[in-house]
Order: sequence, then C-alpha cells, then structure tokens
Amino acid sequence: MTDSQIPEEYLNDDFDFGFTSVDADELNTIMNSSNVATSEQLGELQSKLDLVLEMNSTCEGAGAVKDQYDELINAKMSEIEKVIMPLLVNLKKNKAKDYIHWPGVQREAQCDLQIQKILNITRG
Repeated sequence: MTDSQIPEEYLNDDFDFGFTSVDADELNTIMNSSNVATSEQLGELQSKLDLVLEMNSTCEGAGAVKDQYDELINAKMSEIEKVIMPLLVNLKKNKAKDYIHWPGVQREAQCDLQIQKILNITRG
C-alpha cells in the first residue's frame, strides 16, 4: 500500500505509538545505555513469571479447596443457627405478655451451655 492509498487523516496524525526509527549506530548506543535490563533484573523478572505460572497452574486445585472451605463454612453456620434460633423463637413466642420469667440460676446454666456450644463450633 502506498501513501497515496492511506487516508489523509492518518498520514497527518500526531499519534506515533511512541517509537522512532533508528539506524544501527543509534541502536547500539541505546542497547549499551543504562536503560537495558541487567541479567540480575531479568532473573528477578523470570522468577516472578515462574511464580505467576505456578499459581496459574494450581488454580484448579485452589477452586477445589475453596469449594471444600465453602462447604465447611456452610456447615458451621448451620450449627450456629441451630444453637441461636431456639432462643430467639422462644423469646418471640408469647407477645401478649410484656415480661419474661427466667430465673437467674437456670438462665446462667442455659447461657453457659449455649456459649460453650458456640465456642465449640467457632473455635473447634
């Protein structure tokens, strides 16, 4: 394709993609400047790339672990629900009466039992 076949709007555009043309001498000067990565920097970059590739290759395993973790969390939440819901349902039962009679000794024993159940679930 010749320049005459390229639409004028693209020939006069200031956007140049950020590169310039150089001859062999200019290229050697650029390659020998401090902007070129050292072998140590390339090694660090290679290590990081290897780590990313390793992490990517274990994604399927990570998904299986996440699924197991989600299943465990759901089971734990269900256990906690079974400990807490009876209390809330019983507190709600007789809304016609304004007071709850729950003797202190019995209340303390029941609360201690439920606290222990919750701690066993959450802390194993």
